Amino acid sequence: MVADRRELLTAFSSWVAQHIKGDEKGEAQIFFDRLFGAFGQRGLFEAGGQAEVRIRKAGEDGGGTSFADCVWKPIVLIEMKKRGADLARHYRQAFDYWTRLVPGRPQYVVLCNFDEFWVYDFNNQLDSPKDIVKVAELPDRFGPLAFLFPTQEKPSFGNDREAVTREAADKLALLFRKLTDRKIDRGLAQRFTLQSLVALFAEDIGLLPRYLFDSLLADCKNPADSYDLIGGLFEAMNTRDTPAGGRYKGVRYFNGGIFDPPARLELYEDEVNQLKGAATSDWSKVSPEIFGAIFQDSMEAEERHAYGAHYTSPVDIMKIVKPTIADPWADAIEGAKSSKRLGELLERLTTLRVLDPACGSGNFLYLAYREMKRLEGRIRERLTAEFPEYHPRLIHVNARQFYGMDINSFAIELAKVALMIGRKLAVDELKIGDENPLPLDNLDANFHAVDALLTTQSAVGTGQSAVGAAGKGKPYANVIQTSWPAADVIIGNPPFLGAKRLKPERGVDYVNALRKLYPEVPGMADYCVYWFRRAHDHLPQSTAADPLAGRAGLVGTQNIRNNQSRVGGLDYIAATGTILEAVDNQPWSGEANVHVSIVNWMKTTNESLLPKQRRLWTIVDKTTTRSAKRGFPKTNRAAEPIEQLVREIPASLSLGVDYSARVPLECNRDPQRTFQGKVLGYEGFLLSREERDRLYRDSADVIYPIVTGRELLDEFRIKRWVIDFRNMPLIEAQKRRSAFEHCRACVLPDVEQKVREAEGVGSDMLEARREHLQRWWQFWNRRDELNAFLDKHARYIA
Repeated sequence: MVADRRELLTAFSSWVAQHIKGDEKGEAQIFFDRLFGAFGQRGLFEAGGQAEVRIRKAGEDGGGTSFADCVWKPIVLIEMKKRGADLARHYRQAFDYWTRLVPGRPQYVVLCNFDEFWVYDFNNQLDSPKDIVKVAELPDRFGPLAFLFPTQEKPSFGNDREAVTREAADKLALLFRKLTDRKIDRGLAQRFTLQSLVALFAEDIGLLPRYLFDSLLADCKNPADSYDLIGGLFEAMNTRDTPAGGRYKGVRYFNGGIFDPPARLELYEDEVNQLKGAATSDWSKVSPEIFGAIFQDSMEAEERHAYGAHYTSPVDIMKIVKPTIADPWADAIEGAKSSKRLGELLERLTTLRVLDPACGSGNFLYLAYREMKRLEGRIRERLTAEFPEYHPRLIHVNARQFYGMDINSFAIELAKVALMIGRKLAVDELKIGDENPLPLDNLDANFHAVDALLTTQSAVGTGQSAVGAAGKGKPYANVIQTSWPAADVIIGNPPFLGAKRLKPERGVDYVNALRKLYPEVPGMADYCVYWFRRAHDHLPQSTAADPLAGRAGLVGTQNIRNNQSRVGGLDYIAATGTILEAVDNQPWSGEANVHVSIVNWMKTTNESLLPKQRRLWTIVDKTTTRSAKRGFPKTNRAAEPIEQLVREIPASLSLGVDYSARVPLECNRDPQRTFQGKVLGYEGFLLSREERDRLYRDSADVIYPIVTGRELLDEFRIKRWVIDFRNMPLIEAQKRRSAFEHCRACVLPDVEQKVREAEGVGSDMLEARREHLQRWWQFWNRRDELNAFLDKHARYIA
């Protein structure tokens, strides 16, 4: 079988060499047919593939149609370019096509210029191909294209950057934990780890002399050696004058604030070995956009959950960055008709300010930076090709245009490193000859470890959050809104915490302070709604003079489309701005077992500035597509969004459903027919079967079974009961002695504690807590109107 494959692929390579001139239009289809035949298929069409597949263009107005050269769903999209074409320049076109090929979006994307294949897997690796194979190499290196065989084979790749990144991240994170486990100051351990991270990257991407870091580690025979040798390297990287000789000869000035001050540590043997292990990874293949893996591994699971921090895959991040930044700018660049206009766009692009107010380790900002560098490259490409007489100023998109805030200080440092390293990678990718990657940009003024929503006045100017600054004494006594840096565009992924989890996770005092500062956000809104509201208020207005500013893209819990979360956020945004693109509901990447909504909008309602059509992506089930039938892995794509062009996207993110103009139905109010259910307020009212049996003898008329959807839809077994005195006065309740004494022991202490807590922080709930204390044996909200209705009816729906 192997010999037969080799014979077929050898024949294909020879045929290409003899007969193909490299004409993209004239020879592509016969090339595809022969390629499929070389992999054992009867041909492209016989395998189920299609040529010249219509795809709607990606521009803001959604107008026009493009044609994908070859589509074989759900396996591969192949885009052909003429012989000799630089395939790196066509990455964006391939990504745009792939985004819109739903349902049944292909797992793989291939760019080909008749001489080589660049194989991508955008679900797992966004910026670089998984492998590059020359046509002449196919007989011996068919592994990266093995998915073309009719036997449903898994491809093998030589550039799996995600695997390299995770391996390298795990090794470095383990070093960090080793240092903290032996009680090294956490700040020093963080600084040493991050400086090592930059050094490892720098050595493998050509910013440090090759093998310098490796040789220093090899000479670390005792703890004092590492203090001198590794610390000496960090000192040299922080020194303006490049050493002319000695151990650090040729080490240039890195700056960036990351080496100020240089971190010096005496490392034990196992720690040196751990660092040596990290150095064996190929850091040139490590992806900065998933540096979050280091951040995640260094945090405790409980802390990560409390702050709502979750890893986000690059392909999901692009659902924010692409419609908010890349697409509108690409439209403007391609629509420019003169060198003057292209020059104006270059000037504006290099001053555009991008903010992520919940940036984590900077993944959103890093991908935004890379996209803006590609946009800069496209402007320069057009100027060079079409207006060679025009010479723009030597200006570049730079890391100082990006701003981040996060409550975790280690995440902030990682974000700065990602942006610093990104500069060198972008210069290499785009072959920018007039931009020096060193010294690194100092981003200390751009990134701050703060709570983006509130801070204490004592923390202003110190970089501390309200949590860190409150300290001892009365917490949150002097809280103000955190100042945000000026920004033209806001992107990000605010914390995933539902309204009911906010107090248990962040504490009563924090939530009370938050609600005082943001009274316009309803109390039952999810945590992320505060970010949506604040982001919209912080944006500048989009204007005819600057239509590419005043834009935002945020990820939220799927609940932002509903109820009080929608009222506090998207209703407000839709009233004073315009939602341009949204995903109504999708599972989120990484650890977070949540579904999310994604919203991209402009801060304007001026129709002359807005596209004629908006894009709403809705989820369909993909489990019956050919990928499942053919045995291809489903990965996490079981639910896949389908693009729909619409005239307007309402705050509900649902076609034909706009709740913003809702009015109460009179038939439900007169007489009232719908009611909210009872709110116990305290778990002490709940009873197990054993407790019910014990109390039942003299309290049967106030003990009720609890029936919820869980019991109705599962095996019908009642396992819980509840004591409900309704609005019974104290003297009547006391006659049900067993139930009353149970509530005195299990409910009253909690009611009293809530009053004390409210008094301690001056909560706006204080009066309500005191009122409930006067009738503590009753539910927090007993719903008298519901009780009166039910007493009159034998049948009702709950």
